[in-house]
Amino acid sequence: MSVIEESTGNVYQDLGLEHAGEMLLKSEYATKLISLIESTDISESEAAQRLGIPLENLQQILRGKFREVPVTTMAEYNIKISGLGSGATGSPP
Repeated sequence: MSVIEESTGNVYQDLGLEHAGEMLLKSEYATKLISLIESTDISESEAAQRLGIPLENLQQILRGKFREVPVTTMAEYNIKISGLGSGATGSPP
């Protein structure tokens, strides 16, 4: 018989992973980045150019492979794609 446990709201914490809060924040930034790219109607290639990173790196982030990317970098990517420039705070989505 399986036991169903209620989620904490953070899948990373539920899985017992280190730095669960940081990973959740990064996933929120990645989700927002996807939305920003879609809403600005630019290609992933154009987005990667704006961010100054290889397309492959952006695609990895968009697929959830962002463990090694610092939270501050994820925030900066969101700012660059949203067109806010360097004066924005980069607060979480």
